[in-house]
Amino acid sequence: MDTAHSFQSPPPEAIDPTAASAESGGSFWTGAPKLLAAFATLLGSVVALTTVLVQAGVIGSQGPVQTTPTVSVQRTSERTAPPPPQTTPTVLEKPETPSLGGALNDLNGLLAGSARTKGDLGKLIADVQSGPSTVGRDAAVARIDEIVRQREQLHARLAAFPAPAPLSKSLALLRESITASLADDRLVRQWIVARYDGNVAADSLWRAQLEASRAASEAKRTFKAEYADRLRASGLSDSIPEY
Repeated sequence: MDTAHSFQSPPPEAIDPTAASAESGGSFWTGAPKLLAAFATLLGSVVALTTVLVQAGVIGSQGPVQTTPTVSVQRTSERTAPPPPQTTPTVLEKPETPSLGGALNDLNGLLAGSARTKGDLGKLIADVQSGPSTVGRDAAVARIDEIVRQREQLHARLAAFPAPAPLSKSLALLRESITASLADDRLVRQWIVARYDGNVAADSLWRAQLEASRAASEAKRTFKAEYADRLRASGLSDSIPEY
């Protein structure tokens, strides 16, 4: 009977601690430069980021952060305009009111001047009725325009005529008289133009002119009666020019 032999295992080899330490240490120092380079890169990034944040004011810094002051800009229309220069208001001087005697003399002179320069309306009407052989259209229109212009000038002068209170009524009646005469003159002009142009409105204009002429004559008569009384009361002649 075979008897099995038992073989003993050889003892484990002893591990040299120096060799293991040397092998481990060699692996560490081999990777150290890469770690240091990565750390340096990270540190540089942190420093750069910190600098940017400080400049941007996100994190505090040793000194106060200076900011550019904000200046509001007004539109041109909103700017305060300089005050206008002070000016002395113009005072219109009213003409000095003359005495009653002086006003009567002035008014008589005004009426006399109008009588010398006015055209003869009656003669013009008679010439137009006689036909173109006596006066042509253009000449007739020029003559009536001159009569109207002279009457308008007299009306304007009377509007600015200064008069004392005792003469106010006479002056008002004279102004009404000139206004009525102007209305008559203008109707005569329309009638002249219509007659020469063969307008059928000539007859109706003639009738309207006759009525205006009667109104002007009545206004003139009323003024003359009042004014004659004023002249006599002042010891002056009551002769009144045919203005």
